[in-house]
Amino acid sequence: VAFKYGDVRRATKNFSEKLGGGSFGSVYKGTLPGGGVAIAVKKLEGRLCVGEKQFRNEVRTIGVIQHVNLVRLRGFSSRGGDRLLVYDHMPNGSLDKVLFGGSPALSWRARFQIALGAARGLLYLHEGCRDCIIHCDIKPENILLDKDLVPKVADFGLAKLLARDFSRVLTTVRGTIGYLAPEWISGVPITVKADVYSYGMV
Repeated sequence: VAFKYGDVRRATKNFSEKLGGGSFGSVYKGTLPGGGVAIAVKKLEGRLCVGEKQFRNEVRTIGVIQHVNLVRLRGFSSRGGDRLLVYDHMPNGSLDKVLFGGSPALSWRARFQIALGAARGLLYLHEGCRDCIIHCDIKPENILLDKDLVPKVADFGLAKLLARDFSRVLTTVRGTIGYLAPEWISGVPITVKADVYSYGMV
């Protein structure tokens, strides 16, 4: 769905409730008018390497990718240089908050189911889509949990939208350095194995 920028701004109460942020931008909680469906809106930050038409095409491609272990993209908004992506909201937040946030410890069964579900989502990106999608940023912050603790891989497909300077990411993005495959540093071509390495570290 192509949302009007003003409608998304109102839905998020002018981007007032920040859920978190990462290498692609900040995420804000919102509510869609009418049904009251909770949404998470990502404001893309950084240098976009695509124009308006290509942005819409890339978002359309991401939008048709559906899997029980992938976060669902509901729509987008684009106004000038402002680009917003609208996702389903995940009430249990990201895996890092559950693992490291001091909340009640997850049972080993829950941990196993989360590990299995995240692997299924990643496998679908690598082998189930018409074009193989390499995530490039698998880490606990990009594995979200719904109300039943079902894991959903987030931020897939965004590496194509934003020009990634991985030499900069290495020094500025907290937490990511422990999950990056050696390929990023050694200069060999990036394949799905880079995601598998990052998943193994998670």
